[in-house]
Amino acid sequence: MFLRSFLSKPRRTMRLNSYKASGFEKVANYENIARSFFQFEQNEKDNFRPKIIVNSRQGSHSSAYGGLVFAQALSAAENTVENIYKPHSVHSFFILSVDTKEPIEYKVKRARDGKSFATRTVEAIQKEKTVFVLQASFHVDEPQSIVHQCQMPDVPAPETLMSMRDAVPYMKNMIENGELTAPAAILNRLKKYETQVYTHDEDLFEMRPTNLAKYFGHENDRKPSLYIWMRARGDVDENDERLHRLLIAYNSDSSMITAATTPHYAEGFKPSMLFSLDHCVWFHRGQMKADDWLLFEVISDVASGSRASSHGRIWSRDGILVASCHQESLIRTKGIVSML
Repeated sequence: MFLRSFLSKPRRTMRLNSYKASGFEKVANYENIARSFFQFEQNEKDNFRPKIIVNSRQGSHSSAYGGLVFAQALSAAENTVENIYKPHSVHSFFILSVDTKEPIEYKVKRARDGKSFATRTVEAIQKEKTVFVLQASFHVDEPQSIVHQCQMPDVPAPETLMSMRDAVPYMKNMIENGELTAPAAILNRLKKYETQVYTHDEDLFEMRPTNLAKYFGHENDRKPSLYIWMRARGDVDENDERLHRLLIAYNSDSSMITAATTPHYAEGFKPSMLFSLDHCVWFHRGQMKADDWLLFEVISDVASGSRASSHGRIWSRDGILVASCHQESLIRTKGIVSML
């Protein structure tokens, strides 16, 4: 009922998307902050213990951000191959929640070292249990054979959009001033965003949805898809190809579940559990820049049986498809079942 009344007043939707675009502010000492997440202690050969597992993306709870675990495991695998090998296909399974209050160790197994390809398996161990598994295939750069790609979506430029750091207080202010009426499901979601997800001053990435009204669930076109510009919040050494890649891997887990759930909030959906089951990334280019604007296109193809499947594409601003990803997630609710 709320959805029909809201959509009958397009002025409010326009107001939500009629904002002053955010300026881009860089985080001081960004590169050192980013590198710190991929620094390891090594007590045994091919066993890596990160110095940091706590991250602003996880909010106030003690469960680690999945993208950080994924990127750290990939970094551990990269530590065991020569620089000529570049990761091209990375597959992982989240088995148990990673507790940020406990130490974690990434144990790398060298499955194969060939002339063109190398393969690694990584097990993340915490409290003597395997909590995460990753497999990575590495490839030596070769001459081109065939070349093609699909077309990048046509979306508003990032400079015209508002960052998530500004969008949360902006939307909250609209609700408090009576300019916007939000159902309980969206209010609960907004409350979580106040202390989590992209609002921390030292978050590694700037995130700018192309449509705020849709992102927050007010504008429901019944399509589980999102388009979000993302950019590292500081400069990264252009010669450090690996750090750029690890940062993009880190952020590839950021919006997969969100794309699946976003259109359901206007229908009264209240999640009781959101959990990544697996996450896969394919790197199509050796060179990619995390500190330039990248478009993250995410579409959820199907949700059924409390699981949702989402695929994503990451585009450079000049239209090059640099990476693709896929994820299945566990989504549970104690409230109504929302069907689009």
